[in-house]
Amino acid sequence: MKLKTKAWLVSQGMLIVTAIIIQLTFYKEIKVGPMLGMPKRDYWDIINKVEPEIPQYVIENNLIPKMYDARLDLSLDDIKKANLGAYRKAHRQESGLRMAFKGGLIVNFIYLLAYQILVRYFEKTIARAKVGRS
Repeated sequence: MKLKTKAWLVSQGMLIVTAIIIQLTFYKEIKVGPMLGMPKRDYWDIINKVEPEIPQYVIENNLIPKMYDARLDLSLDDIKKANLGAYRKAHRQESGLRMAFKGGLIVNFIYLLAYQILVRYFEKTIARAKVGRS
């Protein structure tokens, strides 16, 4: 295996490990789901933006969405009145987790392109320096 390939694999591996640590840290901080009384959702449900199931008590009591859904654009008074503070935070954390996942993919893609360009540049520079020295 060429040194170039080994260097790329090591550096890419470090980027992936860093991205995994960030994702696990973000996911660990989420305590509940985005609706009142809802437990924490699975990681891939959050990443794939799967629509959460409406809790059973909401269906039974025929509540309006303002009373249980923290994903809605609510005022601070509405959030306090419905006791949705933690669920609003969970909704923001889920959005942050999705953003961090997308960001990790973009960073890895940019790194791939930059690495390939820089390796070609340095190889050409070294080849020119060897020719000039001869």
